[in-house]
Amino acid sequence: MTPQIKVLFVLPSLAIGGAERQVVDLVNELSKDRFNVHLLTFEKELNLLERLDKQRIQIYHVPRRYKFDLKPIRKITQIIEDENIDILHGTNQMALLFGFLGKLKAKKKVKFVLAIHRTFNKSLKNELLDWFLYAPLMMLTDRIIAVGANQRKHWSRKYPLLSSKFVTIHNGIDMKRFEDRLSPEEKSELRKSLGIGKDEFAAGIVANLRVEKGHEYAFRALKTLLNSGKKCRLLIIGSGARQHDLHSLSIQLSISKSIIWLGHQEDPRPFMSICDTLLLPSVAESFSLSILEGLSMGKPVIAFDVSGNSEMIRDGENGYLVKAKDSRTLAEKWQSLIDNRDLLKKFSLYARESVINKFPISEMVMKTELLFETMGSPREQNF
Repeated sequence: MTPQIKVLFVLPSLAIGGAERQVVDLVNELSKDRFNVHLLTFEKELNLLERLDKQRIQIYHVPRRYKFDLKPIRKITQIIEDENIDILHGTNQMALLFGFLGKLKAKKKVKFVLAIHRTFNKSLKNELLDWFLYAPLMMLTDRIIAVGANQRKHWSRKYPLLSSKFVTIHNGIDMKRFEDRLSPEEKSELRKSLGIGKDEFAAGIVANLRVEKGHEYAFRALKTLLNSGKKCRLLIIGSGARQHDLHSLSIQLSISKSIIWLGHQEDPRPFMSICDTLLLPSVAESFSLSILEGLSMGKPVIAFDVSGNSEMIRDGENGYLVKAKDSRTLAEKWQSLIDNRDLLKKFSLYARESVINKFPISEMVMKTELLFETMGSPREQNF
């Protein structure tokens, strides 16, 4: 019998975000027979803890007390040695740093895989950290997983010396979970409870309220539509630091009565179900789970053409791609679906079909398992 491969995942937090949800889905689905799974997290957020399969995953929560707390690093070293770990898997840059230091201190040698869920930096400080700290550390990893082909191209162009380390494993989702199962009667009742009229076109944004998510561009597009007499509402599903600023902007633009603030939802699917279309006005994405989830539920998606969005959205077939920060064109594409319900229906029918065979969670898990099993072999797979 082939011995299990022992993998330690280092995930900074269990907050509700795309990278965190992807890792949780991955560790839950890895083969129980072939992999022994451990997961360490070092931030305080534990929102996704209950979604982890605790019967088969050994979970360690070692909250750091300050930015460069050595406690999580010591714990990583201990787990590597005590559990005889074969592969260390880190998610994003802070896990890269902590994981590398923990690996460096361990007496047992392990392979190191880094998964990158970010494409562009939010600040000059982060850009400098990439160049002078994280990129050199990435050179010391065994493989680097990009979650989309466009993201892989970006990183390979930025750091050519790293290009040979990259593999592409697209994010995947549970297509059965993200299926529109609400009946017309249930949708009508939910819309009514939210004050959405039968003749109003409902669009939704499922995203944390952060700067890079670009809610303000959708707000300006909404104002354009309302000024032209269109009956439409915008559902905001998510919470975050920008909530006050975005509330203020909606009042300033005189569109606050047309926005429904739903806050964080443990299960956003019912609210996605009552939307006619979904928007993603993000100015920086890697490979958006929100887009995959929306398309899987049969919802056309209008998004800015950044990074991996073009790998999911086929412009003019299951949604629209718009130049980043272009609120005017966003409004035009939004209006085209309001004015042409036959086109909306056509997009909706194709939306789920366009992703169901391409981005299932099983594909993501299979490719990750194959990577783990072939690491270190001279016949390592070329993804």
